[in-house]
Amino acid sequence: MQIAEAMSEAAPASITTLEDVNNYKLEEYDLIGLGSGIFLGKHYKDLIKFAKTLKSKNCFVFSTSGYNNLNKVNSTLVKLLNDRGNNVLGTFACRGIFLGKNKWHPNSDDFDNAQKFIGEVIKKYNQKQ
Repeated sequence: MQIAEAMSEAAPASITTLEDVNNYKLEEYDLIGLGSGIFLGKHYKDLIKFAKTLKSKNCFVFSTSGYNNLNKVNSTLVKLLNDRGNNVLGTFACRGIFLGKNKWHPNSDDFDNAQKFIGEVIKKYNQKQ
């Protein structure tokens, strides 16, 4: 949630959890971010299930992970979204606490990078319009 909050400081956004997502009319949103911590190499199962309901949306994916290969952790969710006809405008991953490792992550550098990332996503989105 900290990464999503950092992004929302740099771009107008509504942040919600999967438990509350039904309180939003997603058809009214032009850009949807999907993110979670990584568990056993993947985003949380409920997020994957939710992603299967999206079609023809502009999206971005983000995560925190204890894994070393941060570039790979978002690939399963990105593939799923693309296969359903969504347009993934970018991915972001940073270190997160895992079994006591990465104790100080996400940190201020991670938050700054998340804000730069969302700025780039918004720029890509605006260029498509």
